[in-house]
Amino acid sequence: MKLSRVDEIKAKEISEKYKIDLDLVKKIISSQYEFIHKTCKEINFDKEMSKEEFSKIKTNFNIPGIGKLYASHYLHKKITNRTNKKNKKKLG
Repeated sequence: MKLSRVDEIKAKEISEKYKIDLDLVKKIISSQYEFIHKTCKEINFDKEMSKEEFSKIKTNFNIPGIGKLYASHYLHKKITNRTNKKNKKKLG
């Protein structure tokens, strides 16, 4: 995973301060994002899912310094509708 410019600068500072290999620091920083990405890909969100069903499988992530990352049922429906519209345009 490519780090942002800010994360690159912070990784270099940490590497120099604690005498840790820069690649290891980058792996540590990106590991939380890789975990979230992997976990989200494993979750199966049905297109016709009710709010109750969505709430049962929803996963939240708390990242220090960033906060709580979560998906709402509203956002799920919005993305599903947008995807359906794009697919209809491709077929039609």
